[in-house]
Amino acid sequence: MPHAVRKARWMAHPQALAALLAADGDLVRRTRAWLADPGSMTLKLKKRTESFSVRLLRQRPGRILADEHGALCISPRSRVVERDVILLGDGQPVVFGHTVLSTSSVKSDWPFFSKLGSTPLGANLFFDPLVGRSPIQYARLSAGHPLMHRIAQALPESELPTSLLARRSLFTRRGGVLMVTDVFLPALEALMRPLPAHVPIEKR
Repeated sequence: MPHAVRKARWMAHPQALAALLAADGDLVRRTRAWLADPGSMTLKLKKRTESFSVRLLRQRPGRILADEHGALCISPRSRVVERDVILLGDGQPVVFGHTVLSTSSVKSDWPFFSKLGSTPLGANLFFDPLVGRSPIQYARLSAGHPLMHRIAQALPESELPTSLLARRSLFTRRGGVLMVTDVFLPALEALMRPLPAHVPIEKR
């Protein structure tokens, strides 16, 4: 696989992706807002669906991806622990989640990680006062990116586009660093619509 397609161009602001979003203005604004939202993706999805679940694809030792080691400040030959999941809203796959961290920090800094199973990672990250978060980065993943291959393997019956939007950020806890990448799947678009305004019940 050519080296260039294995690495995404990660940018510091979602506005840089606007020219790549071939859609109407409202959808561009909604997509940009979802990409830049600093809150929990799990909570955001739960508010917009009747049912939410996590499908665990893998959680095991692996090798750091070509566009990850620089962000984590580790060697490109480093062995890491990685976790891939599909977030499902009302049974539809809406987000592919990829988490990677150093093998040396799993027990010392992220003791809950090995016991997650199908529990959303955000349930721990966003409610632990010891956890800090770096600014979000944004990218469009091309068909040759390793995460695109994993998505295609996980969703063999889905018609996936040749590229998908993604965001990632670093989380720190004590001395450990963990990186979470969210890849937006096509079905997420339907959930990006604004929530209906609350209509008060008329008193009689």
